[in-house]
Amino acid sequence: MGQPENVSLPDLHSKPWIINLNETEEETEVETHTFISPFEGIYLKTTSPILEGKQCLRCMVDWLLLFDEQTKECYLSNIISHSKVCLPPLLEPLDNLSRCALSSPTTLPDSTIMFACSNFDTFILYCRPGDEEWTKCYVDFQGIDDCFLGTIFGGDGRMYVDTNWKNSCVVINTSSSSVYVEKIGIAEPKTCPLHKPYSSFWVESNGDVFLVRLYCHSYHSSGVVDVDVHRMNTSEYVWERVEDIGDATFFLGSNSVGLSSTVAGTQPNCIYFLLSCCDGIRLYIIQLDARTISFTLLPGCANTSESTNAAYWSDYWYGLYWAIPQSFKLQPSNSLDVVRIKFNRNLLSEEGTEQANEAPWSNIPIELLELLVPKLSFIDYFHVQAVCKEWSLMTKSIQYTETYPMLMSFCSQSTGAYKLFDPLNEKEYTIKDNLLCSVNRQTLRFSKHGWILLTIGHRCIFAVNPFTREVFRLPRMRQHLFNGISFSSFPKSPDSIVFAICKNPWNNSFEVILWRAGDKHWTKKHFSCDVPFCVTYSNPVFFDNEFYCLGIHGNLGVFNPGDMTWRVLEKPEPIRADAPIIGDRYCYLLEFRGDLIAVCRPYDDKPIEMFKLDQSRMAWIKLERLDDAFMFLDNWSAAMTSSPEHGHCNRIYLPVSGYGDCKVSAFYDLETRKYQPAFYGLVEPINSIWMEPSFSLH
Repeated sequence: MGQPENVSLPDLHSKPWIINLNETEEETEVETHTFISPFEGIYLKTTSPILEGKQCLRCMVDWLLLFDEQTKECYLSNIISHSKVCLPPLLEPLDNLSRCALSSPTTLPDSTIMFACSNFDTFILYCRPGDEEWTKCYVDFQGIDDCFLGTIFGGDGRMYVDTNWKNSCVVINTSSSSVYVEKIGIAEPKTCPLHKPYSSFWVESNGDVFLVRLYCHSYHSSGVVDVDVHRMNTSEYVWERVEDIGDATFFLGSNSVGLSSTVAGTQPNCIYFLLSCCDGIRLYIIQLDARTISFTLLPGCANTSESTNAAYWSDYWYGLYWAIPQSFKLQPSNSLDVVRIKFNRNLLSEEGTEQANEAPWSNIPIELLELLVPKLSFIDYFHVQAVCKEWSLMTKSIQYTETYPMLMSFCSQSTGAYKLFDPLNEKEYTIKDNLLCSVNRQTLRFSKHGWILLTIGHRCIFAVNPFTREVFRLPRMRQHLFNGISFSSFPKSPDSIVFAICKNPWNNSFEVILWRAGDKHWTKKHFSCDVPFCVTYSNPVFFDNEFYCLGIHGNLGVFNPGDMTWRVLEKPEPIRADAPIIGDRYCYLLEFRGDLIAVCRPYDDKPIEMFKLDQSRMAWIKLERLDDAFMFLDNWSAAMTSSPEHGHCNRIYLPVSGYGDCKVSAFYDLETRKYQPAFYGLVEPINSIWMEPSFSLH
């Protein structure tokens, strides 16, 4: 973590800082203060007589709420101007109080400072600058058995306080001389149907109040994989989902700050988020216009020793605050250049591209050209057809082209646009197709044989082949919260089965959901866990007429759709018997050439491990190489295919389509045992899945 320097506090005018003012060195018991500039890589630990003996209770934009435990003195201090605003002595025990907020952070003299209570109580504590004492006010929940949870947020003269009842909140108006409850019971919007663990953040920007929810893969320290944003409709007190935040920039963590990018020069439509993970404190960058996520480690906050484990960083995170001056500048990144293409039946054409001169290309015999088709990717096939009129008359079908998995992700749900990233050629294509247009949230779930399972909203589920434009609607589901889903064969097949499994790691029972071709409804069946089995957050594999599910410890559970039975295999023995029940890495199961293969991918930059099931001995054998194949991993599925070129063997491709501002493939090299390029800074599309194009009609 570094040794403190007895220097003056840094100049905070010109850049956003992350600060921690509540540290004490274990060996010397000296109070220290950490200042981190994440965009310039600065890490500074200092001591300061100005802050000695003061406890920082909260940082609100550029105001610190400081408290002296001995004298009960409480005041606000501005980190930029160092001005001081005295408040009444804080006599309420801190154990009874949770977080606090300002009703209008940018207009302090007219603002109210308010604490939410802790310990599931029903009071708030507030004052205004100039008051002689704090006011304690109990809230009447009008017959509802409710209490506060400790989360509070202020904006535009109102306080929003989280409550226990149905994840709702209370609005408290502080704009007049008397503070009063304006609204009780504003329900939170429904969560993303794909992910269970998430963190919620309220943030104010330009008079609007936003709710941002960041979703993790399996537990809160596993890393962010998705996001949704809602804006409060203050006339009706309902949350409305939005796809972007306009010209605003959000900074989220222990505190939340929203800025106008046109005023502050920040990157618009972007969220910066601090998260405690297994490898330290990560700074996530979520670009809502590009729908991408990337992250780096904060300077000085990397997990480099056994003494700084995940629990240590989780505690450290709570003391970190964004301190945001209004005058700094960040350079926005350039928008990505993509080729715009569209589907029309089996025709894919490039928009706005002029035809090349017919000579000399048209003189090349079609018969010779068709010999190259098996060496072309399907995208290049359409490029070749567009060269000239003669070449567009090729008779050799697109089915003869070379196909391999491509990374698919949505650009905008409302327009139906999506992206395909070619990992071998490192090119990205933007495709506009109203076939995938929906006003509701679409979530990519599973892909096989060119078909994609996607859910829309919270109950609708479809199977789609975007290349043949075939659509198959399955019956509505009760919910979409499951650990994994897959199908046995393409959905229009008369023997197709769709299977999903739902299990909470702390429950002793689980549920399977099944659909067979011709069924009008889903079949549900509950099972008790006679044998302990913690299923991973990954998709099952249909193998030998049964669905195989991988357990967190590396054991296997098997569901037989013929007799609707479940069993946990005694063998193979677990790969990782000491793994926590919530999982500490991505785990996958896949089938390749008649073999079952398990893959363990850490949440950080540690090596990826692979194991093949020796079916004669029912034992896992560790794999070190993939000499004639390569693998593709996203957040929920794994796939393998024969390598079309020798140079792509022994690679495990990750669900990444960029590094910084560049479009590059990212993979784990099994020969060098390293990530290429470096692990931190990779750009991952939100809600992406590897899928192999298929042009065969069913």
